[in-house]
Amino acid sequence: MSQTLKAKSLAYLRESASTARVLNLHRVAEKHGGSDAYSDAPFFRSKRLNTAFVVKHTLSPHEMDFLGSSRISATKVIFPLAQDDLRLGGYSIFVEQNDFESGMIEALGRDGNRARILADVEVLREIARLPSLDPYLLRERLAQIGHKPAACYFDISDADVQKIQAYVVGEISKLVELAYGVGGPEAKAISDKLARLIMQDERSKTLEPLRETLRLQPDEYVEGMFGWKGFLYYKWNISRLRPSFEPIAKAILSTRYVRSHPDDEAVLAGIRKTIARTLYMRIGEVDKALAAYDNAYMRLVDGNDPSAFRNFLLRAPHMFLSTGEHLAAINHVCTYWAERFPRGTLNRLEADDAFDIYKDFNASLGIDDRRLAA
Repeated sequence: MSQTLKAKSLAYLRESASTARVLNLHRVAEKHGGSDAYSDAPFFRSKRLNTAFVVKHTLSPHEMDFLGSSRISATKVIFPLAQDDLRLGGYSIFVEQNDFESGMIEALGRDGNRARILADVEVLREIARLPSLDPYLLRERLAQIGHKPAACYFDISDADVQKIQAYVVGEISKLVELAYGVGGPEAKAISDKLARLIMQDERSKTLEPLRETLRLQPDEYVEGMFGWKGFLYYKWNISRLRPSFEPIAKAILSTRYVRSHPDDEAVLAGIRKTIARTLYMRIGEVDKALAAYDNAYMRLVDGNDPSAFRNFLLRAPHMFLSTGEHLAAINHVCTYWAERFPRGTLNRLEADDAFDIYKDFNASLGIDDRRLAA
């Protein structure tokens, strides 16, 4: 079973969606489709799937019924009806639906043999296990299963680049002074330019002084820049989350339950305490990873010690998985709660809804709560 997606919704995904929520393969094909890397190391074997959208989607009640699950989010694959005109809309299929494999064979049957399609299905199922489509988290998880698409597939979206650029300018200003020997207004102008290059085109020759300052060989440089962009992206992400984090944690702890049995209320009270406590633990673990980055960076810009920062960046990928998963879980809980209870509304839940939501939060946060196993 597939669903029709309105043209307006598809256009929004193309222009405005966050990288952590949408893997926009249509955009990657537009930007990099003519490159050797794109064709030599594709994300999916199916050409049609390799120009689709993969979305982490918050489920509506009827979608939850369709999937036969209490989950509140799922992974959706969206195929545009026409690659050259998104205004025509598209249709979608959930990775979690029972007939997903047969649905993909039907959708892609003309685009390759069965073995190729089933290989893509397994990659999609691995993606569905992730809490987020964060490009750094996604790349590292796929590498663990031996799947290594080209670097162009892990770009940050244009929408996120626009949001993060001002933050990056502030982060790299000291390094610009060190690498380019300039300060004051001139350094600010260079930082503005370099911030966009770092996020979109790290191979630009304009960035060569940064490579030399970091003492990276050309073959190390791409990995080093990937590591740097990852931590800049995570720092921006946590700075955006932090103002809403504590109010939402407190709101979860103060939730009232409607038409609930006293025994259920006691169980739910214990579960929400565990969720709040784990949220604080996860944000503490993210802060610890980012503090290690800050320490290495300050040794570079204040202590003129490029080797410490270089070594940190080359070791960074193994940190992306846990840091990305923690951030994705925090993001998921905070985003869902803010959408379910906009500011000024009462946070009241039916007991059954609370059990479903908490079960989903526990799964995202890695909490083994057997009280919700049923």
